[in-house]
Amino acid sequence: MNHSPKKRRNEWPKGIFRDIFVCSKQELSPFGIVFVLSAENFEERDLGTIFGIIKVDDFSENSSYVANLLVSVIKKEYFSKLHRSPEESFEISLRKANLALAELARHGSLDWSGKINFVSGALERNNLHFACLGNVFAFLLRDGQIAEISRDLEEEREAETHPLKTFANISSGKLEKDDKLIFSTGDLNEIFSKEELRQNAAHFSREEFPHFLEVSLEANSQLAGAIVLDFAHEPKIKTPAFPEAPAGRQETLEYAGAKPAKKIDSFVEFPEEPEVPSVSEILPAESREGVPVWKKILFSLKNLFLRVSDGIKKYFLKFFSYLRNFQYRDKVRNLNIKKTLTATYYFGRNAQYSFIRAKNRFQELESAKKKRYAGIFAAAALVLAIALVFAIRSKNTVQPAPPAQNIPVETKPVLALDDIEARSVENIEEVASLPREGAEIAILSGTLYTISGQDKSVVKTNPETKTNEEIKSDISSGNFRLISPMPNLNALFLLSGDNKIITLTPINNKFQENNIPLPQNPKIQDIKSYLTYLYVLDAANNQVYRYPRSEGGFGEGQLWLRAAPNLKDAKGIAINDDLYIAESGKITAYLQGRIDEKINFESPQTQLAVDSIYSEPGMDFVYVLDSKNRRIIRYTKDGKISVQYFSESIAGIKDFVTDEKNKTIYLLKNNQLLKFSAE
Repeated sequence: MNHSPKKRRNEWPKGIFRDIFVCSKQELSPFGIVFVLSAENFEERDLGTIFGIIKVDDFSENSSYVANLLVSVIKKEYFSKLHRSPEESFEISLRKANLALAELARHGSLDWSGKINFVSGALERNNLHFACLGNVFAFLLRDGQIAEISRDLEEEREAETHPLKTFANISSGKLEKDDKLIFSTGDLNEIFSKEELRQNAAHFSREEFPHFLEVSLEANSQLAGAIVLDFAHEPKIKTPAFPEAPAGRQETLEYAGAKPAKKIDSFVEFPEEPEVPSVSEILPAESREGVPVWKKILFSLKNLFLRVSDGIKKYFLKFFSYLRNFQYRDKVRNLNIKKTLTATYYFGRNAQYSFIRAKNRFQELESAKKKRYAGIFAAAALVLAIALVFAIRSKNTVQPAPPAQNIPVETKPVLALDDIEARSVENIEEVASLPREGAEIAILSGTLYTISGQDKSVVKTNPETKTNEEIKSDISSGNFRLISPMPNLNALFLLSGDNKIITLTPINNKFQENNIPLPQNPKIQDIKSYLTYLYVLDAANNQVYRYPRSEGGFGEGQLWLRAAPNLKDAKGIAINDDLYIAESGKITAYLQGRIDEKINFESPQTQLAVDSIYSEPGMDFVYVLDSKNRRIIRYTKDGKISVQYFSESIAGIKDFVTDEKNKTIYLLKNNQLLKFSAE
């Protein structure tokens, strides 16, 4: 798979990533992962790309979620603070990964200790920072030579893994144009010597070499990973409208980090080449590819102006959206009046022209023919007049009124399209039909999972192929009534009618009962996860309990709410930075167990009637279902209304989830899965 980050400033070569993951058995896939994560928006581009390989040599259930946990923590932390330097973000990301492992160790999960193989790095412009742990290698190929740049980290790799200090040392350095780096698990080093890697890299093209490594690993390993990074320019497509800057020798920048960094050059004993003067030192500006300097400056200023104007335009559009919604009905009514008047005008004008043409043609006829046609027209007019009289009499005849009956009149609220940020949804479409009526829905890795509340089965739906797979549990328990995904474990947790917690692992469709010390006589309204914690909303005890993951299930629960509110009417919870508790008419944000006074959820003009609430860590918004008023409200995380999606089809919706990455909201209605685009 190729990953090419967006074009960087100053024409640095792009880091062209090719990631390789080999897994011969599906049950081994949770124990290894290869990731390449680039900036998703303009603001994050200065942080560049973070990448890595993780392989856990312990294949027990307690180690199956370690790889996913580390990737989730590293990704979230690396891109969370845009003001930090890439090295600082990378260092803090590894520190947070250490804390996550320490938390697992504190709760007795230590099977993975000493068995993690990890290499990760961050690339921004030509600056590379990386760290290694365990049986992994990093090689640099430059000017036909090869060096193991991870060699000086041997001491850390050979040290026994300690939960509180797992990823300690970071190496930093600068790349040069046409450098090639190979990061891999130890499997690759068992197949090829360093010299064989150099020869094969020279023999195969840039596109063929990663495929060669992949084939070699597939033939010799059950679980392995590698990343090939080519620091080179991609072929340019010249267009007249966007002149390219001259490709001269890149100026080497001095590193200014928080601490002295180990330079890649210090690992590699390459002979230094004499410095070559840049193009700008030899040729005048006007002769460089025929593009004068003043044109380049104007071109840059133009792009800057366009970016600023686009941002201003977005803010103004949002500011005036309320006014547009408020005037929506008046505009529609005025438009209909204009259409009616226009149609009447054209009808009258056409009738006038037709009458004039008929009159002229009639005058051209002979006298006898005129008399015949006049008689025909007179007879037709008489028939029409008589028919019109009878029609009017029939219409005005008073019919006896039917006897009064007590007929119940169904009243339903009108779509409040003049409400705050209201938007009518017209594109709701069916995803799939379920074997029975659904009660709850969850989404994990793009796949939908539904339960009916009437049995012990889970229906797995692929939204792309629109196919269903029913997975039935043979564990002795009540019917499944609540479901929550835990992405860090790549698993789903189900609450049964007799308050048992059951785990479903989608990769093998296996169910497993979990130990969990629930309070006596709870009234559990909802369950949600964060990292490897399970949060339980208990309306009977006005409390949210937090349970840490431990061997065989979950450890002792913690009373998470510091001040116990009245949760008798609580509908559900959602976790995303804060923990949000939804009641029928309001939503309250809690931070570290206390009400977050900085967040007050905005009230729409039409009174809120919450059915459920949804958000996940890393999402930009919080979503609320109000099926009574046929809407889903999208809030910002600080409580402001972003959009209200209105549709008649939302009436009767039982549950919903949101895929923010693909801007899609999925709805569960009777035995149907529906979706619409949340633009």
